[in-house]
Amino acid sequence: MPRWIERRGFTLRLADREEAELRHQVVRLSLVERRGLTGAWFNVREARAEPAEAGPREDPAAPERLLAGGRALSWRWLRRVEAERLLDQRLRTLQALGYGMVDATMSGRGRWDWLYELVRRGLRPGPSDEAPELPPGQALRDALQRLGLSASAVTEGVATVLGVSAQQLREPDAPTVARVDPEQLGVLLPFLVEHEDPEIRRIGERWIDCPGAAFQLPPAAVERWLAEAGRMGDLLAPRVRDQGLALLGPDALLRLSRSSSRPPVRRAAAQWLARLT
Repeated sequence: MPRWIERRGFTLRLADREEAELRHQVVRLSLVERRGLTGAWFNVREARAEPAEAGPREDPAAPERLLAGGRALSWRWLRRVEAERLLDQRLRTLQALGYGMVDATMSGRGRWDWLYELVRRGLRPGPSDEAPELPPGQALRDALQRLGLSASAVTEGVATVLGVSAQQLREPDAPTVARVDPEQLGVLLPFLVEHEDPEIRRIGERWIDCPGAAFQLPPAAVERWLAEAGRMGDLLAPRVRDQGLALLGPDALLRLSRSSSRPPVRRAAAQWLARLT
């Protein structure tokens, strides 16, 4: 019987808890691989832990002790792209519940795991009391520009993170767009359309032009792009006139009618609101 191998793992601890409440508030979340006769299959394993006991009282800074072998989050083994999407979704859920990252480890490191980590960090919001950070797309672009990757290497890396082939990335169709993770797409698409290389920019534009792509993007991100100056907002602005209600909803249209940096977007949003009244 083949055994699983941990390929990526995160340890999270519930923040802002008293020492007496730290028990059972540590989570280990892992992407695990199982190899068999039919190839490699993946799942996500979640295990609970507690601080190791140190005398009569527990030390919150002490190492964690695993309480059990954990549980698989999917009832069946998954393809890697499906398992990574499940891992991302569970990680965001735990962070929304107040868990903070303690550490992140990788084994069997793939060529583009570092890019996956950059995208994952772009999905995680910073503390509210800190100064506003760069938008995820711009932060990712700045990091990759410092590395000096070629256009072909950027294409390969982005395709790997999205779980599509390089050809599918260059020539997307509706089924390909529907298969990718919307949150990851929301980080990577601004990076593509604002890249300094014309071919990379054209790839991003093809994704936006693909049927259904705009509806696959996170609505809050679409509203932000339409409100602020930038290439993403320029490409999405023409859609507001015909698809604004389905794309954004009435509340976002009301906000954009007042605050968008683009007069055509403000007018289109106001027209939608007039139809609804």
